[in-house]
Amino acid sequence: MVLAALEQNAPVEALVYAPNFLTSEVALDAIEGQRAAGIDVVALTTDVFQSLSGRDNAVGLGAIVKSRIETLERLSVANDDVFVAVEDISDPGNLGTIMRTVDGAGAAGLIVLGQSVDPFHPTAVKASMGAIFSVSLVETDSVSVLWSWARQHGMQTVATSAHAVQSFWDAPYHFPALLLLGSEGQGLAEDVQRKADLAVSIPMYGASSSLNLAVAAGLLLYELKRAAISSAL
Repeated sequence: MVLAALEQNAPVEALVYAPNFLTSEVALDAIEGQRAAGIDVVALTTDVFQSLSGRDNAVGLGAIVKSRIETLERLSVANDDVFVAVEDISDPGNLGTIMRTVDGAGAAGLIVLGQSVDPFHPTAVKASMGAIFSVSLVETDSVSVLWSWARQHGMQTVATSAHAVQSFWDAPYHFPALLLLGSEGQGLAEDVQRKADLAVSIPMYGASSSLNLAVAAGLLLYELKRAAISSAL
């Protein structure tokens, strides 16, 4: 995670490390490089580092990184972009996994809506596997502002609903697009679903009525990305 932050030029304010834990030559070289660049580097005892880490098998390297939150107005929007918005998501592991998927699928950004969990929750950061340092991240409480921004850029808004008739496999997608995902328990608010240009569902063939939110996000996002690539050919 720390090396990912350094590779993405995240605003690292300080590094902390435990000499008795840290054995990676790559990590030790990174420490020396950051020290030479003027970043504060602090050696900690094993006990102190373990108390900070919160992990059973601490690797011995940590960082204090300033959080980067964008605004909608500062996001650039290209013709084939796909953005993801999550509303009232409560599980930090899901949010972190969605960040990782947004990064892996090459989506243009993640917008965190409403009363969602803090994207900088330790579990979310860990689940992101470093993607939190590369994904353009926006937080907003206003759905109306999100709609205005999407309309301004000519985005197709795609809502997800278990009750939607249209399968996500054969939906008529247009780009740029904004994929909207609801909370784990309640899904998207009804008013959000009504305002969206398109509502899609993921077919379920077994006894389960729905998928884990992060899994659903992965399926939907990669299908949108496939459609975006096809439309550009």
